[in-house]
Amino acid sequence: MRLDKLLANKAYGSRKEVHQIIKDKRVTINGEICTKKDIHVNIDTDIIVVDGQVVNTTQQYYIKFHKPKGYVTAVEDANHPVVMDLLPPEYLKMGVVPVGRLDKDTEGLLLLTNDGVWGHSIINGNKHVPKVYYVEFEGELSEEGINRIKEGILLGDGTHCKPAIIEPLTVHSVNITIEEGKYHQVKRMIGAAGGSVTYLKRLTIGHVDLSGIEDIGSVMDLTIDDIEGFKK
Repeated sequence: MRLDKLLANKAYGSRKEVHQIIKDKRVTINGEICTKKDIHVNIDTDIIVVDGQVVNTTQQYYIKFHKPKGYVTAVEDANHPVVMDLLPPEYLKMGVVPVGRLDKDTEGLLLLTNDGVWGHSIINGNKHVPKVYYVEFEGELSEEGINRIKEGILLGDGTHCKPAIIEPLTVHSVNITIEEGKYHQVKRMIGAAGGSVTYLKRLTIGHVDLSGIEDIGSVMDLTIDDIEGFKK
């Protein structure tokens, strides 16, 4: 890959700005200053450094992010802030997108990638990837409503949800495990059972949880085991 393309992709600036960085002798390749913008580098073996910092030459991204409330799960939105606003600019440059969605007023675990095949394997309903949500609500869930959730509740608009696991925690909180992601599904399930959701947080997607990103807004790369676990 050309050096200038790599640095532009990694959000070191526009192509013109990257050319100036190289011209100013701020870039080294394997310890040698480089002033040629069109030189080709080996992203697997060459060590590229800009202003003393090693450039991450990764091309495939697999990320977990602790999404805060108030952000739309999208790359862009005309009316609301989006999750990509909170992430390093190189992610957007490299085509990283959210895997599935998390409602604007919901916080918790969100996966992102630029590997479309991998991302689709997670949201593909045939893979039965469980997702656990922590829910706080007002009102009271009826025993009949809880049983309907466990058996596969039919919502008022005719939407049929698959059987879910519901684990009471306190009088006004539960954990719910679902294997699909229909529109406002957890809120509507709780609503159909007699409650009104006041707080919703996704804790896990499959085998991946919030470990290492406990603070809202935190982000980190998935491990090889995390990545490979969704391919099984």
